[in-house]
Amino acid sequence: MFINKSFVTNADALHPRSVYLERTRLNKLLEEAVSFPLVAVYAGSGYGKTRAIYSFLQKHKASNTAWIQLSDRDNSVTRFWENYANTISLNWPDVGARLREIGFPETDEAFSKYSEQRLRTLDDGGKFFLVYDDFHLINNPAVLRFFDMAANSIPHNSTTILISRTVPEINITGLMLLERVFTIHEEALCFTESELREYFDLLALSVTRQNIRDIYDDTRGWAFAINLIGRSLSQNKKYERYALVAMKENISNLIESEASSIKGSPLWYFLLRISLIDHLAADLIRMLADDYALIKELNQMNAYIRYDFHQGAYMIHHLFKEYLRRHQRMLSEDERRDTYNKAGQWCENNNYHTDALAYYEKAGNYEAIMWIVYLHNIQASQDMAKYVNEIFERMPKEIADQNPLFPFLNLKIKSGLGLLREASAAAEQFANDYEARPQSPDNNRALAGIYHGWAVLRMILSPYTHEYNFDVYFKKMREFYDRSPFQSYGRNTRQAVGSYALFVGTNRAGAPDEYIQALKRAIPHSAHALNGNLFGMDDLAQGELYFYQKNMDDAERYFSMALDKARSRGQYDTQSRTLQYQMLISFSRGDIEGAKDILKQSHALLDVKDYSNRYESYDIALSHFYICLNQPEKIPDWLKSDFAKCVHPIFMENYVNRIRAQYRYLTRQYNTLLAFLEGVRGSHMILYCKIAYKVLEALSLYHLKRKEEAISALTEAYYMAEPNKIIVPFTQHSKDMRTLTGAALRSEKCTIPRPWLEEVNRKASAFSRRQNHMMAENKAAGKDGDAIVLTNREKVVLEDLAQGLSRTEIAAVQNISVNTVKMVINSIYDKLRVTSLHDALRVAISKKVI
Repeated sequence: MFINKSFVTNADALHPRSVYLERTRLNKLLEEAVSFPLVAVYAGSGYGKTRAIYSFLQKHKASNTAWIQLSDRDNSVTRFWENYANTISLNWPDVGARLREIGFPETDEAFSKYSEQRLRTLDDGGKFFLVYDDFHLINNPAVLRFFDMAANSIPHNSTTILISRTVPEINITGLMLLERVFTIHEEALCFTESELREYFDLLALSVTRQNIRDIYDDTRGWAFAINLIGRSLSQNKKYERYALVAMKENISNLIESEASSIKGSPLWYFLLRISLIDHLAADLIRMLADDYALIKELNQMNAYIRYDFHQGAYMIHHLFKEYLRRHQRMLSEDERRDTYNKAGQWCENNNYHTDALAYYEKAGNYEAIMWIVYLHNIQASQDMAKYVNEIFERMPKEIADQNPLFPFLNLKIKSGLGLLREASAAAEQFANDYEARPQSPDNNRALAGIYHGWAVLRMILSPYTHEYNFDVYFKKMREFYDRSPFQSYGRNTRQAVGSYALFVGTNRAGAPDEYIQALKRAIPHSAHALNGNLFGMDDLAQGELYFYQKNMDDAERYFSMALDKARSRGQYDTQSRTLQYQMLISFSRGDIEGAKDILKQSHALLDVKDYSNRYESYDIALSHFYICLNQPEKIPDWLKSDFAKCVHPIFMENYVNRIRAQYRYLTRQYNTLLAFLEGVRGSHMILYCKIAYKVLEALSLYHLKRKEEAISALTEAYYMAEPNKIIVPFTQHSKDMRTLTGAALRSEKCTIPRPWLEEVNRKASAFSRRQNHMMAENKAAGKDGDAIVLTNREKVVLEDLAQGLSRTEIAAVQNISVNTVKMVINSIYDKLRVTSLHDALRVAISKKVI
């Protein structure tokens, strides 16, 4: 995942007084360094670390590079990930968008997704560089853990470079033992005497051998000091050793002397303004300047400010920035507020939402803050939700009381943090407060938001309360919506389905029907006020109930209606979930070709950029496909990782855990599965999930020869399912359930009615036969691909790839062109039926091709 950059070689043309000496010795050292996966460059301030790496990478025009400038603010995981994803997006917008959807890889699951994306991206060939500048500023354990994991899994054609003032605080011991880390210290960055001579020749300055010796003895090759001495000699034409002593005692005095000529000028105040902010993107700088002449003057400050073509941004030397910050008091309050507002606007437009919120808060622009929270899926990130909650707590009460969006957003953030009971109490308090106020458009707008938030809370609390009256709150929302100038924007108009469509936690007979009826009553109001929100959800829930009752004809009819409605109003999650159920119905009928066709429809949703869960949803659909064919090894890797923390059923993590539970069962990890099931026992879950997990528990216990416990667990599952006639979870693991029900029929202690056991046994047997037929049919369809024959050249290239050689290196070793190598690799991919190097190696090894 790196930026495909063509470096600009005439960068200094923008800065005519800027002089940089290309040091052959240092470039040779760096050439050796980048043959290693990880390069750590650490030295104190002023040693030219960044410029040395920057200059070196300019010469790798055929390489792909991403340069990530870190700051203190990157100790917020959300801000760090926005910075990372947005840097990647500069030239690879699709990859950056995918990273934003994955979110910060704080868990093994998220890191697995990140790793898969990284492998796919890096499979384009060439050499890849990822540079983290100012790494010493990072101290957040979660961010450092990400670097730990990433550093220990760097792909073969990639090099990560850490630029830091201190030794990087990550665990790279294993890499060092394997000699996969190259370290560059201060000594290597210091100028030698011969390099000093070259530098002063480049400056066209006349210095004696004794001057060179004195300068070297005084500076020990410190690049920053040498730069300042060069500037001093340009003016005075003579080196005085006492000047260096003064510089060491008070460098700020030297900066002061250089800055004195611009103090009080428009450029001076412009510099003070940009010192307020971290983002110095070229377009933001132009926005702040309002005068192109200031930009030209800024470019002349090249001793302390340079333009970075990697980032399209200006970089200020930290010593100069510290100097400017000490004078920020000279700015008026209006100048500060205008700067922060413009910086906030730029950050908002460029997906730096954390920084946008921070700048807007400094500007006192709380209305802009609330629009960001309203329009974006802020609650998807716990880190971001906590940050917004802190801003809300600091917000002046009079502003919160006057903004009609605030009550709804407050409920949204509390819900995102899992504070559901607290949010419900707040909703009631808000409703009482605002209904007591005089009626006005803004007050009605606030009440529409309050009842929207309250309705959603009542809906998602259904598994806890077993109350299905959320439609009353949606109706109130619509009443106030119709009296206000309210308009709905953003993701809050699209409904996420949750782990199941039917949010019922109790096995009380009739409860599912009560929930569906409440949905039917709620949807006209929700869809009217919120641009189609919930549209088709009632049909999906009804189809889901029929599906689990094994009434497949009626289920299919309702799923078809749900799909049409969801497509008409852009309800993507409802579409995805409906297609998954339709695929499962095809499998239940033994129609593998029908299942494949529906999977293709699910794949088409990947093209919907506005569907934030599209990748996860498709991977889940793909997992169902392979589970039904008893091919768990083909499930995407991130769905094979550890179970996620059990959270509210509305979140995707619960659905992910369902797949992982199935995977553990099919791969015979019974003890691991039972440990997970024991851990979630007693938690609030959807009824279907309770039954499915209890069935898996029964089957796992039976495999472990714990027969009586297995029959007891099966009995519990039966009594959960029977009041609402749910049967499908008992027939999905067909062969194993046939064996277990057979044992239960022979047991004198089993209290499950024999007719029910006999019916499940028959249905399981029937599905087992269909499943065996589908598996045989699928194997026959792929039979031609079982025997993979590679040419000698294809085998050699594949073996070179397995050993970590790049396309360029393979071309050199095999004495063929890079284009020929690419053609051979494409041929290998076609024969192995894969799209990435990672999968090619996996298939080739499993098929014993290499």
